[in-house]
Amino acid sequence: MILNENSPNFIDFKKSFKELTLSDETFKIIEENGLKLSEIAVGEFSGRDSVAAIIKAMEEGIDFVLPVVGFTGTDYGNINIFYKNWEITNKRVKEIDKDKVLLPLHFMFEPKLWNALNGRWVVLLLKKYNYYSPCIGCHAYLRILRIPLTKHLGRKIISGERVYHNGDFKIDQIEEVLSVYSKICRDFDVELILPIRYIKEGKKIKEIIGYEWEQGKKQFSCVFSGNYRDKDGKVIFEKENILKLLNEFIYPASIEILKEGYKGNFNYQNIVKKFL
Repeated sequence: MILNENSPNFIDFKKSFKELTLSDETFKIIEENGLKLSEIAVGEFSGRDSVAAIIKAMEEGIDFVLPVVGFTGTDYGNINIFYKNWEITNKRVKEIDKDKVLLPLHFMFEPKLWNALNGRWVVLLLKKYNYYSPCIGCHAYLRILRIPLTKHLGRKIISGERVYHNGDFKIDQIEEVLSVYSKICRDFDVELILPIRYIKEGKKIKEIIGYEWEQGKKQFSCVFSGNYRDKDGKVIFEKENILKLLNEFIYPASIEILKEGYKGNFNYQNIVKKFL
């Protein structure tokens, strides 16, 4: 992955607490089309499900979307895939309604924040909760990253999280976990929209996109992929411990990170360690 943080399409997380920093091209499109900032939703942009969620949300009434890729530091791949996926998404959006607008792609990355929430305390958290996976905190990070940006716009984040995956499931997308992600957003007056939350089959996702897109293809990979599965691919699921980790550490730490960000404090490790 090559990410140029000086790119006009890169949004600085720290700056986003105080100002809206989009590319000149994006501001021009907003002005020329007479778009109101309060009507622009932020779309999490990664792989197939996120694209389907944006399309579904626009089918159901969202008119303008700013797609934002959130990098974690654990992901890898060719960054050009996101631009190709943007083209697929935009084509489908225009088929739905030519007046709807998918704004240019933007990128965000705050590695020290990801480290403080998901990397620095692994052994400590494992000892305390008898269970650990970076995925749960990582998906909280992906909401934290976009909340200050979203508050300058329509206060809506579109996400492609799904409870069901063709008879399988992911520990970061079970009902209770998704509810906490929604609560993190809601605590800052932001709505987390989950348009494909209860879609069970990948076939339906393909129909929404209008494109034969297989799950896991045309997207970045993660170095932690499969970390909570056993040798046979079965999920190692300890719900009680997962929810304790989520409610006692990830949720309060996420809230505090955002509160301190509005005070200009970005010493993430010091902020987080009070919840250990």
